[in-house]
Amino acid sequence: MRIFFFFCLLFLTTIASLAQEESSVNIRKTKKHVDTNYVKSYKNLLSLGIYIAAPSNTLTITPKDSLKPPTKYKTNLSSVIGFTMAYKSISGSIGFRIPIQPNVTNEYGTTSFKSFSIGTQQSRFSLQFDFRKVGGFYNSDSLITTPATSTNPASNTYFKRGDVTSKQYMISGLYNFSWKKYSYQSSFNFSEHQLKTRIGFIMKSSLSFNRLNSDSSLITMDKSVSNSEQVQQLNYTSFLLGPGMGLNVVIAKRVYFSLMLFYSYDYVTYEFINNNNYTKNRSNSFTAFYEGRIALGYHSKRFYAGLKVIADQIAVQTTDYKVGNSFGVLTLDVGYRFHAPGILKKAYKKTFTQYLGL
Repeated sequence: MRIFFFFCLLFLTTIASLAQEESSVNIRKTKKHVDTNYVKSYKNLLSLGIYIAAPSNTLTITPKDSLKPPTKYKTNLSSVIGFTMAYKSISGSIGFRIPIQPNVTNEYGTTSFKSFSIGTQQSRFSLQFDFRKVGGFYNSDSLITTPATSTNPASNTYFKRGDVTSKQYMISGLYNFSWKKYSYQSSFNFSEHQLKTRIGFIMKSSLSFNRLNSDSSLITMDKSVSNSEQVQQLNYTSFLLGPGMGLNVVIAKRVYFSLMLFYSYDYVTYEFINNNNYTKNRSNSFTAFYEGRIALGYHSKRFYAGLKVIADQIAVQTTDYKVGNSFGVLTLDVGYRFHAPGILKKAYKKTFTQYLGL
């Protein structure tokens, strides 16, 4: 909980400093706007939406010894339902897992999922805070087959790790170098509408605290030591920087196809904690990898809908293992834009505008 409040405070402090910097710049020169021949903004309308998502979270523990096979932990997440809201420069969403059928639970186990995000939605630069917690994995390489009997048919199950939990607090930013004519928000949070096909150059960055832990041994560092000396928890802090390129293809003014591709550099500091709650190892690592986003959707003045795929990952390279935490999600968004009520306009002006300059 302290980590959550720390990241919230850091998020608000960053917004305030950026807003003050932008205000001081605007005193010296006229504020520039997007080219309305290419981008249309809906930020003065209140956007309310619902989404259904199919997330996938995979933990891959790969030994440096090529003779040892990697271990993959996957989640049993059928789908997540959530709600979105956006007005002017602020947007937010919250999601919950939909219950799954008992027979699927018997085979793959149960996975809990919670997510929350809030951020700014500005044409040139956006900032977002994300919290995600996933609990309950299964080992996808350990299929257990139970032969049929006279009373029960044959069944397949996987070795379940309901004690494994992954938690992430992240502040991320995205800078759009081509913000006058290219809108990355058109496809992924619907606050803008790309009117003409355009390519843009973008840069993403993030700072995140991650915790991967279990009730029993998670990583076997050395088989010669006792079980109490094995790794039970992995804490790692990631600083990621990724240059990228985006493409928005507009069809008949309202239908769009979007693609974003990044090549990310990730500097990670990490520590292993064993079953005795003692820090076994502390070091850092540096990795690089590709990340991508793709979307297809529809825009009108009030109604919008879109199908998008977002994939990201964090990789920790230790002396003996590479621990990868990859997260991907397929999301269907449907929403409608309303004229904001007067009480919301006043509340926004007295809070975000007055104190944060948004």
